[in-house]
Amino acid sequence: MFKTYDLFDHRSIDDLVPEIVYYYLFQGLSLTAIEEKLFKTDAYHGWLTKAFLNYYGIDTEKENKGIYFNKTMPEVVDVLYKSSNIAHVRVAKLLKEKYL
Repeated sequence: MFKTYDLFDHRSIDDLVPEIVYYYLFQGLSLTAIEEKLFKTDAYHGWLTKAFLNYYGIDTEKENKGIYFNKTMPEVVDVLYKSSNIAHVRVAKLLKEKYL
């Protein structure tokens, strides 16, 4: 069994999750690439990242990867806050707290 608690010894989950969202939506990194970048392991094969993204309503099975590649953070946060979809507002709040 994997020991996920070891991955969070040096950083808060509240600090990591916005980075996961950023790397996926803005940089277009794969799930495994995000884990390699943030956790220095490929042992989870993207499943840990997928779980966090899915929790925030970000579908990893469709065309969301890199969807905001050419957009600025303030622009995206503004659009997401105006959405009637509560998942969009949650992501906007997450990004705003970390990056704006």
